[in-house]
Amino acid sequence: MELTSPQTVISRQQVAQRPTRRLRHILGPDWKEAYLFLLPAVLLLGTIVAYPFLRAVYIGFTRTTSLEIGPWVGLLNYQNLYKDPFFWNSVRISLTYTVAAVVLKFFVGMIAALLLHRMSRFATVFTALVMLPWIMPEVVRAITWKGLLDPIYGLVNPLLKDLGLIEQSIPFFGTPELALPSVIMVNLWAGIPFFTLLLVAGLKAIDKELYEAAAIDGASGWRQFLHITLPGLQYVILVETLLSFIWTFNGFTQVFLLTGGGPLGATKVYTIFAIEAARSFRIGTGVAAAMSMVPLLALLIVILGRNVLATQTGRASHTVADEKNSVFGLISWPFRMALTLVVAVLWALNDGVERILEGIGAAIRSVFPHSNDPRAAMLRAKAARRRVNIFAGIILALLLLFELFPFYYVFITSFKSEVQMTTFQSLYHPDPWTLDQYQRLLGPTRNFLVWMRNSFIVSMVTPLVSTIVASLAAYSLVRLNWRGNRAFSSAVFSAYLMPSVLMVISIFQIFAKLGLINSLYGLMLAYSTFALPFAIWLMMGYYASIPRELEEAGLIDGCNRFQVFWRIVLPLTKPALMAIFLFGVTNAWHEYLFAYILISKQSLMTLPVGLGLMIIGDVQPWGELTGASLLMAIPVFILYAVGQRFMVAGLTAGAVKGGG
Repeated sequence: MELTSPQTVISRQQVAQRPTRRLRHILGPDWKEAYLFLLPAVLLLGTIVAYPFLRAVYIGFTRTTSLEIGPWVGLLNYQNLYKDPFFWNSVRISLTYTVAAVVLKFFVGMIAALLLHRMSRFATVFTALVMLPWIMPEVVRAITWKGLLDPIYGLVNPLLKDLGLIEQSIPFFGTPELALPSVIMVNLWAGIPFFTLLLVAGLKAIDKELYEAAAIDGASGWRQFLHITLPGLQYVILVETLLSFIWTFNGFTQVFLLTGGGPLGATKVYTIFAIEAARSFRIGTGVAAAMSMVPLLALLIVILGRNVLATQTGRASHTVADEKNSVFGLISWPFRMALTLVVAVLWALNDGVERILEGIGAAIRSVFPHSNDPRAAMLRAKAARRRVNIFAGIILALLLLFELFPFYYVFITSFKSEVQMTTFQSLYHPDPWTLDQYQRLLGPTRNFLVWMRNSFIVSMVTPLVSTIVASLAAYSLVRLNWRGNRAFSSAVFSAYLMPSVLMVISIFQIFAKLGLINSLYGLMLAYSTFALPFAIWLMMGYYASIPRELEEAGLIDGCNRFQVFWRIVLPLTKPALMAIFLFGVTNAWHEYLFAYILISKQSLMTLPVGLGLMIIGDVQPWGELTGASLLMAIPVFILYAVGQRFMVAGLTAGAVKGGG
């Protein structure tokens, strides 16, 4: 028996460890654990997002008219598309709709946030009331406003007549000139809460001592807003504005359910154009229409990602010099110069207006001099604050009336009889109250209970999968040291913001071949995967806030990475996990586009698609629709009431951190 010396054993161990050391040097010290944590997310995102995206890119260069990819035609689809005036009209409508909606949501959201921030009492109640439209499912929003603005059965036209503002009923969604402004108004109504919530969180993060110092120096309230509030909110404003722009520009469900793209194409945004092309067997054209918007979205995603990912991962972002010298810096230079010029012009206009107002004020004081008595000055200041509070109360009351009036319409209409609605008696309240609409809705002639059962199953399974997978993947991206984590973080963020209309066409073809069309399993697979990027993004923000010393102490005590994750980190993220689960439930509960494309059997439809079918046609049962809307919205409201603090914490996680 040959004996091996200790030196030989050590040398053999060193030789055996060389490949591992080389891999650690190339891939990073934590690459093994990172890959294991990331594997489930890679499998789901790779098969349901990355592959369909690449397949869609290829389809855009083919003449595809069925489930099979057609022959290669090169740039023919894009050439024909760019010559199509209807496509460019849809792009123009999309940009008009998006810019107008985002600008209005920002200004109204800023006013609402400032008013809520200055409230000392009932602020929580008012915030919860303002948030209600945001958590309402999109199909319920569409049914609500479609009924509210209906020229025959709606409540807005009679109200305007009673106020003497109009003489004849106005078909808001049926008139080409009014359809797009009406759709913008609905988007404004639904989007105000998102802007308000983030801006309120940002206002709370601004140091109050800055305002006190500015007041001592004699700065007016407007000057404090310009030089303290806006700079303090610049990160929040950037994030929420870009997110809202991308969401609105990629939106399909709300416009489709309200107008179907009509009348006369007045509201046919590019997403409706793409879906209609695909459903008319021009799949290559539909994909090309969606792909044509990717460069614009990619630019916005890069801007947003460079500001968000550094915060979410807890890593330092690029320096200003790096930004200017990078390819992105060169591409964005014209936009930055244009923005700088616009800001300079606005500041010049503001300074000019302030000088004029100061001159007018000085002239008024010279004609009507104020007493210099301290008591008189104190009384004037108190009276001024009272006037400001009264004005703020009126504005907030009008805002709440705008946000809550649709809920009132849904509630009273669902308890009216058909006779009461058709004879237009007692428009503003049921007389008598009746359950007729609910009895018909829940009766054998409707599949409402079947749709609700399907939605409940999908909404429970989907967030379980996405929450588990996201918690693993986000930990790998934030806490483990491996090469490529930043690139994968950017890919996840991009997947979250990619237009669904681009992916759904390719996914339909893939699922059809796999037998997952008209299957709740296919729907749950799609929902779980597309919920992942948002869930990972939120979890990254939570992990970045946990002190690394806790994990280092666990590793010193002999725990491996998996034990540290399971025993130390995961228990600290229970609020985050709850937030992600609740968001997953609400998103699956009201998702429309994928269910609309993947499910055609009524026995397998979810509530959004089922209710969507009820509003298509000349005869629309508004009583049943409002009853269905109320029943569909109640579970979401209960869920929000129970987990409000988790959902708010989840939405604002990372959104108000580290902007400057």
